[in-house]
Amino acid sequence: MLFVDMRSLKLTQSLTESLEDYLEAIYNIIHEKKGVRVKDISNYLTVKNSSVTSALKSLEKEGFINYEPYGIISLTEKGNELSKKITERHKILKYFFMNVLFIDKELSDQTACKIEHGMPEPVFKKFIQFIKYIYLNHKNNPEWFNRFKDFCSKNEIDVNSESGIDDYFIDTNLFQ
Repeated sequence: MLFVDMRSLKLTQSLTESLEDYLEAIYNIIHEKKGVRVKDISNYLTVKNSSVTSALKSLEKEGFINYEPYGIISLTEKGNELSKKITERHKILKYFFMNVLFIDKELSDQTACKIEHGMPEPVFKKFIQFIKYIYLNHKNNPEWFNRFKDFCSKNEIDVNSESGIDDYFIDTNLFQ
């Protein structure tokens, strides 16, 4: 039997998804404004200042940020490295949802945010390879995307139907 320690597949063992979101927000704000304060993070994530302060204390304790109350927040080298990885994951996932699956920008952004934390690194590596493969093939065969878009418009799926998703694949023998 194959055993995989799921903890080793996360970007970090010490941070929750919520704290990773705070770290990503700090990274993005720094690249927009250079300086980050509690109110900037609060506005960016639409959360209360008290929630931000609590998260900042945790991030500082873990060595990801430099933080003093009422001061400018900065990333440590460790924090910058991790927040860059989180941001890159988000960007790649969002690109895929928008440009390959043709999902609108807002839903792509929300979905990327949910998936970026939980996708194990080995899966993410294959995902990146898949995106590059699609891109290189699309460049040489642009009809591929048009055919896929057309397929999607003609093959609607109801994931909540009583018969289930299996019926969608009945003509393929894919899962039998």
